[in-house]
Amino acid sequence: MIDVHTCILPQMKNGPKSKEEFLEMANILVKEGVTKVVATPLCDGQISSCKADIDLANDWLQKSSISLTILPGQIVIASNHMILFNQDFYMMTINENEKYMFLQIPEDIEFVVLENVAYELQLKGIVPIFNEPECHSLFLDNPAHLYKLVKNGAVVQLSAQSLLGNNGSKSKKAAYQFIDHGLVHVIASGVNRENYLQYGLQKAYSAVSKKYGNSKLYHFMENAEAIADGNAVYKTEPERIKKQKLLGIF
Repeated sequence: MIDVHTCILPQMKNGPKSKEEFLEMANILVKEGVTKVVATPLCDGQISSCKADIDLANDWLQKSSISLTILPGQIVIASNHMILFNQDFYMMTINENEKYMFLQIPEDIEFVVLENVAYELQLKGIVPIFNEPECHSLFLDNPAHLYKLVKNGAVVQLSAQSLLGNNGSKSKKAAYQFIDHGLVHVIASGVNRENYLQYGLQKAYSAVSKKYGNSKLYHFMENAEAIADGNAVYKTEPERIKKQKLLGIF
């Protein structure tokens, strides 16, 4: 099992504070069935590689006989100021595979900006992955925005915590309705030093399997592998969500 969104590096924001805490977190993930994780520090506008940090962390894991591999990644804040033309821009893709890029959605962003960013990325052959839209008012208030992004080729990642209800009832309801309407492609934990003792990806997968069956579960799990490897993800035809339905007005 692979988790494509984690705050596992000691050097990253929200990551473990020490080598010992890092190894404890890694052990918990392995016990939950995780074999690979993508480390996804938040990009602050500067293109950089955390390869040295990842190499060191993987060395610690190997020397501690912990069967976990860390892959490089970043989460980029979607904005008009994204660095889209630097020759090293592809370093910001997941596993540096030049295929997928995580985008964090600022709370106050206008939808037209997200559309433009997604469009510019796709012109470069990069598929944008929108990070946890079920937690953002832009999509809770107008789910048609998410439909449009997915229809135009974007990928959507849900938080395992949302499916478990730990991000609030609105996010949980939205998460399941997004799945119901073919607007979700992958689930990840976003695990950090505050919540790794209650690691949620396996629990979220169990909830998906119980509600939708193993076929849907396997699609999500296989998509995580595909994203890390730079391969095409499995998609179903997206459907529109009526605004009233998302708000619970029938």
